[in-house]
Amino acid sequence: MQIGSIIVQGKNLLLISGLLISYVMFYYGIRILKIERNIMDLIFNSFINGVLIWKFSYVVLHPNSVLQNPMTILYFNGGYVGIGIGIIFIMIYTWLSIKKQNISLVSYIRAAVPAYLGYFSTFVWIRVMEDPQNYLIILQAIVAVCFFIAASRINTQKTLLQLLIWFHLIQFELALYKNNFVYAGIISKEILLYGSLIIIFLCISYWSERQGREEVTKDEEKGWRNATTKITLGVIILSLDITSILTNQQETGRIESKTVMSTPLDSGKIGTNVGEVAPDFELLSIMGNKVKLSDLRGNTVILNFWATWCPPCKAEIPEMQKFYENNKNNNVEILAVNLTNSESSPDAVKNFVREKGMTFNILLDKQGEIGNLYGVITIPTSYIIDKNGIIRGKYVGPMSYETMDRFISSIQ
Repeated sequence: MQIGSIIVQGKNLLLISGLLISYVMFYYGIRILKIERNIMDLIFNSFINGVLIWKFSYVVLHPNSVLQNPMTILYFNGGYVGIGIGIIFIMIYTWLSIKKQNISLVSYIRAAVPAYLGYFSTFVWIRVMEDPQNYLIILQAIVAVCFFIAASRINTQKTLLQLLIWFHLIQFELALYKNNFVYAGIISKEILLYGSLIIIFLCISYWSERQGREEVTKDEEKGWRNATTKITLGVIILSLDITSILTNQQETGRIESKTVMSTPLDSGKIGTNVGEVAPDFELLSIMGNKVKLSDLRGNTVILNFWATWCPPCKAEIPEMQKFYENNKNNNVEILAVNLTNSESSPDAVKNFVREKGMTFNILLDKQGEIGNLYGVITIPTSYIIDKNGIIRGKYVGPMSYETMDRFISSIQ
């Protein structure tokens, strides 16, 4: 995301915002919700540690890449798998801390639910800033804020847990719609994440109610079981109903999407903004062959601008090579335009490519004309171009395998 003349990667912005919102939620819990300080300390510490685990889980998930280039730790994270590892850590850490400090579960839930929804609201609004045209993300953000306000006004443990379940059900349905509308037939990691969270909070709700059953009558216990059964059945039925409706609308949504995406191509507008036709060019490859962008129509193209002296470029190359090897037979091409005018010599580029084992197309921009044509300021910068030659995405900074996969899956 670009703020004035400053370019900030979305992941780094999330990390910075995570730290800031942690302090905001800490004082919000103490001064507005009147929560005990030790409980807010627990929430604060568990979140910060969870974020760090998410960030550095890349080391565990991709040890070979880290060994080859330790700087990848600075640029990449564990993605959705890392989020899952972070959530598991937070749950275990919280459970042990509650037991050790004899914190009331009711008091903890009273503080944790608003804080959790506050974090979620902040992060999803950052995604809105990065992609303000994505109405599904905007809807997610609005829902998150509404639930945050509701949670701040509720004191009942049972109601708060039910609120969490319904919140994640709505997010699950939105992810399902996004999956049907965009990815067309594959189950995204976002769907699996929200589905898992629904199950987790259902289990927590059941366990917390079970803990209090010793002090209630059998009739009350029976009433709770009936209520839980109704809630669970309601969640399942609503999920199936909404999914069925969205699935029936899937084909209509695809047609509308294609119509909108084809408009820039029909108008013939050429430019480097998303939705415009990518400017054509021709360059010599490192093998001495002429490569023209327009000759690759019919393929999805990742147009990447890089240099051998660029540290984040070095971190990105193994991810890009792996992605190319796994997708080169799926009508996916990578054009890596080396800004040769900034290199010591073309031979240095050839030696670098040979050393790194790069097998995708390496083009030499000896005069820097193509970099200027695409307005490249920071490297690496990548453009995602669909089979019709239309720019469908732009990414400033090193792309991980997961990032490339998400971009390509969304337009194929």
